[in-house]
Amino acid sequence: MVEELYTTFRKDLLRYCTAMTQAGAEDLVQETFLRAMAHLDELEDMGRSRQRSWLYKTARNLYIDQMRKQSREVLGGEEPLMAASFEEDFSIPAVAQLVGFLPDMERELFVLRTFAGCNSAELAKRFELPASTVRSRLASARRHLAKYYDEL
Repeated sequence: MVEELYTTFRKDLLRYCTAMTQAGAEDLVQETFLRAMAHLDELEDMGRSRQRSWLYKTARNLYIDQMRKQSREVLGGEEPLMAASFEEDFSIPAVAQLVGFLPDMERELFVLRTFAGCNSAELAKRFELPASTVRSRLASARRHLAKYYDEL
């Protein structure tokens, strides 16, 4: 069962994970299929489209968990993160900390828009939302980030 899912969906799922995170996409795909192996009973009772949705949702949730873990690691570090001016280049930990404060959906949209280069139409299609909602949530994410940045 998992072999069939792997053969059918691996390539598309890897592309999806790469859009979320360039560095750990392959690991994210592997972890997703490990989860699939643990949930074979559920997956066997689903049709192809529901299996695909399950895989994508699991990959997204694993990515969100990964981002939360990174933001906690940054927050729990020995040295406090000092605020820099917007003209300065942000380090990866600083960006992870700021983005980690965002609500889940805003974080996901912001990361895909900012770091993966997806436009609002692509994000709307991916998340099955109106493009105007995507733009509104991205604007909200920017407002939240500005607020969190000021608080650092």
